[in-house]
Amino acid sequence: MTAHPGCKICTMLDVAAPGDVVLAGDVWGVVAMQDVPGMLMAFTRDHDGGVGTIQDAAAAELGPLFKSLSAGLLATGDFEKVSVIYLGDNAIHTHFMLLGRKPGDAPVFDNAPLLARFANKDRDRARAIADQLRDAFSPSGTHP
Repeated sequence: MTAHPGCKICTMLDVAAPGDVVLAGDVWGVVAMQDVPGMLMAFTRDHDGGVGTIQDAAAAELGPLFKSLSAGLLATGDFEKVSVIYLGDNAIHTHFMLLGRKPGDAPVFDNAPLLARFANKDRDRARAIADQLRDAFSPSGTHP
């Protein structure tokens, strides 16, 4: 595993209590967080520059990892849904929080910062970015 000096996420498996370690896989680690039932942190084992730079193996395992963890949290019977939150503002190393939500729990995501972006609409630039991304998914470079 490639670690970065001073990165708290790189050392998460080393400092977590053994009972808090859910997964110590080759490309992903998962720990239960802060003694809060249903709060998990999933993180890449290799230090990276954020979700857009994760290794192909980590990308391939991401969907199945989220599905398994979410299904496992729901199977406890304590939660009705699972929120997945990407954290990248404070630590660049790719990590996500999964949080089981009990019936009646308030949403954990505050839409205010997201909704504030609607004040800066630019249809032409938004469509240009969508075109670039669509082209990246299309082997022929044509739109579907």
